[in-house]
Amino acid sequence: MFAGGVSANLIVGLYKLLVPVSPDNINWHIRIFAMTCYLGSSYVLIRQLIDNNALRILALTLIATSGFQFIQPSNEVIAGSLLTMFLFAVSVRWPMWITSLLLSLFGLAKVEFIVASIFMAFFWWLWERHRGNPHAIWAFILTISWLSLLLLPTFFVEGSDITKFDRSMGAFFPTYVELLVPHQFSPTSQSADEIMNQLQEGQFRESTSVFKFITQHPQLYSNYVALSAVKGFPYFVSSFKFMLIPMAFVIISKDQRMRPLLLLFLLAAIWTLLPAWLLSYVRIRYFIKFFPAFTTLAIAGCEQLGRSRPWINKLLWASGIGTISWQLIDFNDIWAKSHFL
Repeated sequence: MFAGGVSANLIVGLYKLLVPVSPDNINWHIRIFAMTCYLGSSYVLIRQLIDNNALRILALTLIATSGFQFIQPSNEVIAGSLLTMFLFAVSVRWPMWITSLLLSLFGLAKVEFIVASIFMAFFWWLWERHRGNPHAIWAFILTISWLSLLLLPTFFVEGSDITKFDRSMGAFFPTYVELLVPHQFSPTSQSADEIMNQLQEGQFRESTSVFKFITQHPQLYSNYVALSAVKGFPYFVSSFKFMLIPMAFVIISKDQRMRPLLLLFLLAAIWTLLPAWLLSYVRIRYFIKFFPAFTTLAIAGCEQLGRSRPWINKLLWASGIGTISWQLIDFNDIWAKSHFL
């Protein structure tokens, strides 16, 4: 039920065991720790995938000026660090038990990431088999084992009733009110809580879960999903900015070097953003975990493409400089509003 996820709590708990902190300054400790992990993991992936020093500096500058390392809650930043380190570990072929641990920790960073980590583990297994690894199946087995092991204490403490861990209605209901109420022709002075109480007594009376609401009111839910997509699209654009242009060329290219990592990245993005779209709407904080890998893969892919098509390099630099300029304009707002994005 807890939105903070398993991974961040384990990592923060370990940090508190190793570093003496007081309740007054623990929040700053963890924010600095998460920021260091975010930028550090970005650095190692950039060093691995990008060869040109000027492009490495561009990638680091893009990530540092985004301000995403300051976003709260820090579990989103930690999730981004884990995803970035997993992609790095796969690319350099670290031992499978370490790489699978990183993937499982990413999968448990928030409850809705578990499905993504399983799909990623399956693809990783296929990729390792394609690379000729006779032990490729262990990529999948070890990931599932780590997920099970890390979740095991939950079943001892909370029991085995999976429905107790369903927080979908808690995310869906307030967002439904947030999205739909502003579109009413008659303005209301009621608070969101008062409106939710009225809906619970009326339209939502029998909808004890999102699944029941979908089956009972399919037309209302389809309207909600469409509005959620429209609401989230500007956040998608403002998160990645002009770097969406070079990434589009990388995705449609036939460069095989980046293809497996890009597919792993896309699996992570699709299967973590899909629940957010269906139950809430995608905010900037949902995109920050992808920004380091997105930026690195876009630049590394363009570096390869630019060797045969020089105009790609010019497009990349124009997009990168434009994005940095945009980010510098927004930088103070990202810092000041880090808890509300």
